[in-house]
Amino acid sequence: MTNEPLPWPHGLSRGDVDEALVIVSDVEIGPGGPTDDFPQSDFLGDLLLRYCAPPFDDVPLTVVFDGDTFDLLKTPTSDGAFPIHITEAIALDKLERVLAAHAPFVERLRSFLAHPGAPRMISFVVGNHDMELLFAGVQERLREALGHPERVLFPGIRHQRGQVHVEHGQQHDPLFAIDTERPFLEHAGETVLNLPWGTVALLEVAMQYLPELHQLDRLKPKRAVLAALPEVKDLLLGAYWRYWTRDFWQSYWATRDPLRRVSWSMLKEVAYRFGTGDPDVSMQDCRRLLHDRRDETTLIVLGHEHEPAWWSSAGRRVLRTGCFRNEWELDVEGGAHRLLPKVYAEVFLRGDVPVRSHLVEVDAPPPPDPMVPSDLAEVLDHLPRLRAAQVEGDQQARRRQEHSESQEPSRGLPGFVETLREVLGRAGGV
Repeated sequence: MTNEPLPWPHGLSRGDVDEALVIVSDVEIGPGGPTDDFPQSDFLGDLLLRYCAPPFDDVPLTVVFDGDTFDLLKTPTSDGAFPIHITEAIALDKLERVLAAHAPFVERLRSFLAHPGAPRMISFVVGNHDMELLFAGVQERLREALGHPERVLFPGIRHQRGQVHVEHGQQHDPLFAIDTERPFLEHAGETVLNLPWGTVALLEVAMQYLPELHQLDRLKPKRAVLAALPEVKDLLLGAYWRYWTRDFWQSYWATRDPLRRVSWSMLKEVAYRFGTGDPDVSMQDCRRLLHDRRDETTLIVLGHEHEPAWWSSAGRRVLRTGCFRNEWELDVEGGAHRLLPKVYAEVFLRGDVPVRSHLVEVDAPPPPDPMVPSDLAEVLDHLPRLRAAQVEGDQQARRRQEHSESQEPSRGLPGFVETLREVLGRAGGV
């Protein structure tokens, strides 16, 4: 990391600025090891400390971590499990593993908050990879770890400062939208996170392939990756097909689990994914957000899609940061994949009004160990074991179903219409 001062915005005098925001999304630090998507997090800590030096040292500044700062979604518990019923104790267990793996980053954040000049703040916005931030105990633990509790904010799913609105973006994605009216549920006598249905599906389907296929998730574009590895695409589509045509519904009918619910948006999204094979997260057209606002917000900052972008209309703007985790551009010709730059946002305010906003690209040092396969064919070596595990899982599911049907008659095909009516009834469709 260079010690050169960070540049002050061109054409903007210090007298024009009362406060600054630095907005970083999708850092996705994990529990260390090969599945951690950003092991060199100390680089980000050093970058933020540069905002404590001239020309920023006397400017009040808040770092907004705009969701998916912690990859708690892909962090297993200490016993290696990926439970869907996440209690505060489970959330704290996962957080401790991440904090231990990124101790130098935590120390740099402590130093940032201890800046003796103009005040420094950190705000953690909730994303779909770190819903655990909603637990009061998790917030208390992070404040303790960062050493300056009064300077650490937890605004929920959005950070609003004057005319600037910052949110991660999962609320505009039908797979991962959080029920803000009911973020927690009661299950088996415990309070658990009310996970979106897309998150539940990832935990129940995708996490079983994390040890072997995590490297592919870091390559872009994902459609090209799966096109180059049709065997992997078939494996994953088959797993999700079994989940949505069998496993989900068996659990739906057999248990009184509040995380098993049906909605029209879920059914439509599942149909779209199978119909198109689209593997990417997505939000509604960001330009609509410019026109849907009915307040005085003039700047919206989002993350989530890992693709930087900028829109403007009638004095209103949307900035979409890229991501800070490690991602590579796929080289289908067999050369070296290109490590993509990290992209974040700077916003400068006078009073409540943003007077300058822009995206910033930085090149992080490469991670210490290879994090993507140099040859995609390497991934195919894992397929025989993964297919064998799928076959064994199918056999176990059939045995469970046969046992269940021996205890209670199956609904079967003759009861299809009745079953469909029950599904639609639960979904509010009839």
